[in-house]
Amino acid sequence: VYANRYRVVRRLGSGSFGTVFLVEDLKANGERKVLKEIYVGELQPDETVDAMREAKLLSKLNHPNIVKFMDSFMDREYFCIVTEYCEGGDLDDKISAWRKSGKKFDESLILAWFIQIVLAVQHMHEMRILHRDLKTRNIFLKNNIVKLGDFGISRILMGTSDMATTFTGTPYYMSPEVLKHEGYNHKSDIWSLGVVLYELCNLQHAFQGQSLMGVMYKIVEGELPALSDKYSSQLQAFYSRLMDKDPKLRPSANEILKHHFIAENINV
Repeated sequence: VYANRYRVVRRLGSGSFGTVFLVEDLKANGERKVLKEIYVGELQPDETVDAMREAKLLSKLNHPNIVKFMDSFMDREYFCIVTEYCEGGDLDDKISAWRKSGKKFDESLILAWFIQIVLAVQHMHEMRILHRDLKTRNIFLKNNIVKLGDFGISRILMGTSDMATTFTGTPYYMSPEVLKHEGYNHKSDIWSLGVVLYELCNLQHAFQGQSLMGVMYKIVEGELPALSDKYSSQLQAFYSRLMDKDPKLRPSANEILKHHFIAENINV
């Protein structure tokens, strides 16, 4: 039991940042939540304070398409974050299951999901928060509603170091400007959205290589991989806008939602 309140039901997994548990909140009639336990033993005290401040910032994000942040606290050498539980799993799992079954998602479903992700990103950007780690593994389903989660974790862990030029995780979703150390801005999140869209359509990573360097080279120098021809030319054209190598030419989240192709599908 953590903080005399969260009883562990089972371990959901572990990533580079620590372990994730499904827990029951004893102070909320056993409601199921997710607890992330992040080892911060090596952080300086002022960096731990930064982590707490970052967590407070995330708790201000209140949006139906964002995983709700519930609580955060220190437990020995671990920083713990409690969020809502999304029983539908993540999009990465969904994609794997569909790939194995040999089917592809319908365009209408992809757009319905994608629009919800963009709404989440728009809300974050309005609050001047960058996600920095947008990927299908960080996008969850709950009662068929899409919820974006797991942001800020990397920033929390980076403490005071400048996350804007620091790599975390896999490069599959990283934009050319980030790989060239030109800094991270809200348009870098948009590139990652394009990569997520590709994955939903093609059920595989957009940029693949034999090595990390191979993947990075393709992102910076390579041709844009095309969507499966199952999908409309409008979707293909829209996707290529998100994946412009020049961040200035990519649309903002606001502009995406106003784009005629997306606007027509918003009430799907």
